[in-house]
Amino acid sequence: MDRRLRYVIILAVCIILGNQFIHLYRLYQEEKTQYLHWYNNIITGAVYQFNMKSSNNNDIVSYNESIKKLIYRINQKTISFQLNEKDDIRQISEVSDYDIRNSESWTLKNFYTLLQTKLDSVQLKTLALQFVIGDSTGQIKDSYPGHHGKLPSSPEYHEPLGFISGDTLYATYNYPAILFIQVAIWPIILTIIISALFIICIVNFYRTIRNEKKSGEYRKSFIDNLVHDLKRPVGNQIKACYLLPTLPPDEQESFLEDNRKQLNEMLQSINRMLLQSTDAHGLQLNVKEFNLKETLEALKQKDRWNTQNKQFDIDVDFRSDNPIITGDYHFLFAVFQNLVDNALKYSGDQVKIQITCTDQDAQHVLIQIEDNGFGIPLKNLKHVFERYNRGDHQGNKKIKGHGLGLHYARIVIRAHGGKIDIQSEEGKGTTLFVTLPRKAKIKNKYKQ
Repeated sequence: MDRRLRYVIILAVCIILGNQFIHLYRLYQEEKTQYLHWYNNIITGAVYQFNMKSSNNNDIVSYNESIKKLIYRINQKTISFQLNEKDDIRQISEVSDYDIRNSESWTLKNFYTLLQTKLDSVQLKTLALQFVIGDSTGQIKDSYPGHHGKLPSSPEYHEPLGFISGDTLYATYNYPAILFIQVAIWPIILTIIISALFIICIVNFYRTIRNEKKSGEYRKSFIDNLVHDLKRPVGNQIKACYLLPTLPPDEQESFLEDNRKQLNEMLQSINRMLLQSTDAHGLQLNVKEFNLKETLEALKQKDRWNTQNKQFDIDVDFRSDNPIITGDYHFLFAVFQNLVDNALKYSGDQVKIQITCTDQDAQHVLIQIEDNGFGIPLKNLKHVFERYNRGDHQGNKKIKGHGLGLHYARIVIRAHGGKIDIQSEEGKGTTLFVTLPRKAKIKNKYKQ
């Protein structure tokens, strides 16, 4: 996917996610406000009810809003106050310190018990409900159910307890998260899904950038090595064109043998480059019939391999009655050559490679390439087909390679409609299983 498109997708997901969080926040505030209003009404009703139960005997208080008149009847004596327009009824506490509430009856513990009865009646539960009574000087007179050393700075509920005393009741409590979840369950689920999508996009984008950076480093290394591999044999061939006619006959044969080996090295480099070319533009396969037996037999030629004085034997056992299949010969031969080259590189000084071809069924052939090499540790086995993966040989300059061969081999095999698998045990060698259709249904262009 183009990097610019990835940026657009991430930006779009960010906008949607941000909008969803704003929506959830507003919904939360709205539901919380409604909850606090409802809960505070319950507390207010409980306060009024408890005031009536806790008043002194024969003590009555009333207030007429229309004429702004406050009347007390205390101990058979009636006292009235006429308020001015600017007077606040809650400021009457400045007139007297007398309170009609019975302090022995009106306690937070008793009030809490009454409130719990009302809460149970509406099947409402809250968390961390705490009451505090503060006087006119800001000192705490009582708190329940826990002990508080100072007045709450932002209580959910606060109300004067009477007109005469300066006491104020404060209540703090939590808005239960379960209530919000019940109301906003689907927006929350949608937000979680969008958040997961956002995380996936970020992780995928980070991996893409990391792989592109890694790919650029390996591509530069690959090109440098490829230029080096091709430059030397090409230069030697130009040199041979000048020197060969002047050499004695006995030296010509040795000279030609050295040049032939160098050309084989160049051919292997070209085959690696052919596989490398599948990365950018996909595979353009030229499908024709070819002889699979002859292709595999060609791998037995020892002069094809640059083994650095290794002793090796390649045996081909072709058990199929029909050697003809369809496919792109050049791509498939490059794959088989790469698999054998890996078997030679990752082995000791005495190498035994067994190539076996059988009919898996009427439509498919199975090619097994088995060696007695170093084998692959179990921890690396599941990563062998990943690009640039060389397992424990990463950075080993003694064994040339870029970790591309098996990756591109799988691309070529899959493009032909086949599959490739591997079995290996450390210290006991490796076996590769290549399954190819006899008549593949191949797309015009195959990408990873």
